[in-house]
Amino acid sequence: MNHWSNHWLLSRTVSSFSEGEVAQTYANDVSNFWSQNLAFLGKEAVIVDVGSGNGAAALMISEWAKKNGKKWQVHGVDIATINPVKSLSEKPEISKQLESITFHSETDMQKLPFADNSVDCVVSQFGFEYGESEAALVEALRVLKPGGKIVALAQHKKSQLVKEAGQGAEIFQHILNTTPLFLQADLMLRLAAMQMEKMSFEEWQKNQACLASRRTTEWIMQTLKEKFNKPEEHVWLNEIFGRVLELINFATTTEKAVQAAEYLMIAFNMLQDHRLRLIDHGEAALTAANTKKWLKAAEKAKASAEVTEFNAGEQLFAWQFIASK
Repeated sequence: MNHWSNHWLLSRTVSSFSEGEVAQTYANDVSNFWSQNLAFLGKEAVIVDVGSGNGAAALMISEWAKKNGKKWQVHGVDIATINPVKSLSEKPEISKQLESITFHSETDMQKLPFADNSVDCVVSQFGFEYGESEAALVEALRVLKPGGKIVALAQHKKSQLVKEAGQGAEIFQHILNTTPLFLQADLMLRLAAMQMEKMSFEEWQKNQACLASRRTTEWIMQTLKEKFNKPEEHVWLNEIFGRVLELINFATTTEKAVQAAEYLMIAFNMLQDHRLRLIDHGEAALTAANTKKWLKAAEKAKASAEVTEFNAGEQLFAWQFIASK
């Protein structure tokens, strides 16, 4: 769970999918999904976003409500440690919008902090499937008012989004755990720190140790580019290479080189956390058989429910689940 808490607290993003081709284009379709499926709610309503993270769905819903003259109380619930307003403080336009949402950190979706029959709609955007989905469904129905709905988008095993996550996890695993890229970058930064105690940055740049270290680092990166040469794989390479090169270029003095070596270890650990999140995406993704369990759980709880596939643009994006109490 730490890899999720670290992401929400440090990433400065509202979404866990801030990269990848599909992630860059799905926002409008998802926003339309929420506005269409929450249109049944009146001017005043209580909405709970389960597995909210930093509030991607909650924010879309809250802002749509404001623009349409509705006074909705929007809550975000997540088992991870979250503090969206603080985490997004460097993006004041978003942080300010998030202030209107009540977030519940370290809160299990199976133990929602709401009374029976007190919530008008429970929503989830890639949330339910990361926990004990059937138990979470029963809990969501408990807090719903009669006539209330559960509206959710869940990871689809065959979606492009999940496919990209799998590619990313494979690339991160290979680069972080089987190649010497970070060891080589660390060596270069430590050499730079020592050498610049007795020479200028310009002299270090011409030094044979610097030139050899740089050539080795560039060779490792070129080898990886040749191995992962598909266009959709470039986004993952760019994320890793960008962090390494930024720190190497930052090291223009002994002090900065020492700092850069420390930041390199932090970057390595953050990328390992990212790898674990990508693995979680794949493991949480649902097959058609999985969704039938949701339908059976809803039926057992005497709720009507339906599951259909949801496309973003022309691509399969998620499962769409709607249940009525």
